[in-house]
Amino acid sequence: MRKKILLAVGGTGGHLFPAQALARDLKKLQSEIQILFGGGRLGSNHFFQKNQFPFREVTSGTPFRGKLLKSCLQIGRGLIESHDLIKEFCPDLVIGFGSFYSFPILAIAKLKGIPFILVESNVLPGRVNKLFSSGALFSAIQYEETAAILKGKSIPTKMPFWSHEFAGIPLAQADARKGYGLDPEVFTLLIFGGSQGAEVINNAATELKLDIPFQVLHFCGRDQDTEKVASRYRERGIRAHVKHFEEQMHLAWQAANLAVCRAGAGTMAEMELFNVPAVLIPWPGATDQHQHRNAKIMEEIGGALLLEEKKIHTLGNQIQSLLAKLPQMGENLKIYRAREIEHLAPLVLNFLEKR
Repeated sequence: MRKKILLAVGGTGGHLFPAQALARDLKKLQSEIQILFGGGRLGSNHFFQKNQFPFREVTSGTPFRGKLLKSCLQIGRGLIESHDLIKEFCPDLVIGFGSFYSFPILAIAKLKGIPFILVESNVLPGRVNKLFSSGALFSAIQYEETAAILKGKSIPTKMPFWSHEFAGIPLAQADARKGYGLDPEVFTLLIFGGSQGAEVINNAATELKLDIPFQVLHFCGRDQDTEKVASRYRERGIRAHVKHFEEQMHLAWQAANLAVCRAGAGTMAEMELFNVPAVLIPWPGATDQHQHRNAKIMEEIGGALLLEEKKIHTLGNQIQSLLAKLPQMGENLKIYRAREIEHLAPLVLNFLEKR
């Protein structure tokens, strides 16, 4: 009988990208596994490949934002939907990727005695993962520091990377740049604000001044901002490839010498995978300032510089100060990436084989 896995996911790229990467990796290792995604608004989420992965919508809400009564009603509806979903699908395992969207599915899984695994990519775990960690088979964590905050068993894990058409084959930096219409020999900045975009980063980047020739690969977050950002670079005579979002981030990372970006967990994993140093500008609105802690960890290992958003006007000077250090920063990331930790997909399959 085919094993069944239910992935409980949130709505942002930070939750959806590693979940989709895990689903892809599991199918590669064991094609007969049946996988179903459960979460809110997946059908309209442009970060989710609804034509590639089967899914079911599950309503949820959070009592920490907006109206309490409305949130409670949404959670109640989500619990009913999750009960029906689990009864119909009969998963052998549930994997939760955090956020309030995963709460109803995890709650019903725990109630019914269905084993579950949690995936926590941030240094500081979210509320839902903290709540359910004591009952999890284990929590797959990206940073060892997270284990002290969660209850139960934690396993440091390499987070799976999602990018369209990425076969894991390295691409020459010059070829990656040519693919974007950039000069293959010029210092290249990769600039983006995460799956939600970041206007403050867009504005600072278009005003950058460096003492060396440079070009820019810039993903500005919103389609309506693309031409505005591109025109600013043109006015200053800076060669740039600008688009609102990039589905093939493996190409972008391989083209870059240095990234300027937020400090979401997915971005941290990608930095490690491609050994690209970064100036990390944590999003101030992140819950419990978890992006700040992510950035601090990367700064401590020598792979990044943490820049507070309120000091973003110093971005040019900060980049200038890093230029001579970039080779060593890349090597630090490579060493950190090479530490002996597990890959997530084999861990999951190992559990299923024992059932």
